[in-house]
Amino acid sequence: MFPYTEQYIENEDNLLIQQALNGSSTAINELIDRHQHFIYNVALKFVRDQDDAHDLTQEVLIKMVTKLQQYQEKSSFKTWLYRLVFNHFLNTERKKAEKEVYSFDELGDFVETVHNQDEMTTEEQEEYSEQITTIRNKCMTSTLLCLNREQRIILILGSIFNLKSNIAADLLDMTPENFRKQLSRAKADLFNFMDNKCGLMNPANSCRCHKKTKGFMKDGLVDTNTGQFFGDIASSIRSLADEKNEALDYLMEQKYLYLFTSQPYQKAIRGKDLGVKLLSDPQVIELFRLN
Repeated sequence: MFPYTEQYIENEDNLLIQQALNGSSTAINELIDRHQHFIYNVALKFVRDQDDAHDLTQEVLIKMVTKLQQYQEKSSFKTWLYRLVFNHFLNTERKKAEKEVYSFDELGDFVETVHNQDEMTTEEQEEYSEQITTIRNKCMTSTLLCLNREQRIILILGSIFNLKSNIAADLLDMTPENFRKQLSRAKADLFNFMDNKCGLMNPANSCRCHKKTKGFMKDGLVDTNTGQFFGDIASSIRSLADEKNEALDYLMEQKYLYLFTSQPYQKAIRGKDLGVKLLSDPQVIELFRLN
């Protein structure tokens, strides 16, 4: 089931908000801890780079804390917060020099030409299975960068975390009909690219995760002796997302969308430090009269 939708969690959020507004640093820290992992995982799909995803998460949590007094319970806290999150993701200029948006043609040229001759033996594939999975996940997220920001958010919410259209549309301030229409277009664009380029999707394609991984290892871009690029895994996205209801939809999409929903749902690895950092911010201390 999609996280944070149960009524008791909503009630607990509202209680924590009241305690926070009364100056409880413990309540503020609890609100941060309850919501940062989902925000981080959406950010990680949105920008691919872990450092940039952490920056985005921190930025929106600062907004959450400093704007908490503006929440008036006219909608659920989750809806209020995630609308704040997605507006920030859509409108904030990224500081990273790395190119944020690719074209499918550009990415297609890369997967067809880079490290497609670097075969791995079966034994090597077993030995480096974690590295191969990591490269696969990074590649999946790279395909999302071929969509514009709005398409990306719509696909992340509607197909990866599988929110119902009325909920996702409410978060993005659009009609459910418009959300479904844009989601359909984004899924079609992604499907067409993967069907033509991805070896996981179509065995006739030349791109293979283990080939890319061996080539990247050879180039020194993947460290075979450390797992530092692996985040703290809580579970998979699929285990947290709503189940699909339409059997036909599932049959049409399972070939490629499962590659995204089976990706790890990671804990925000700087989470403990983040709460301490926010609570020591002079603006937060003054705003909530923290001792």
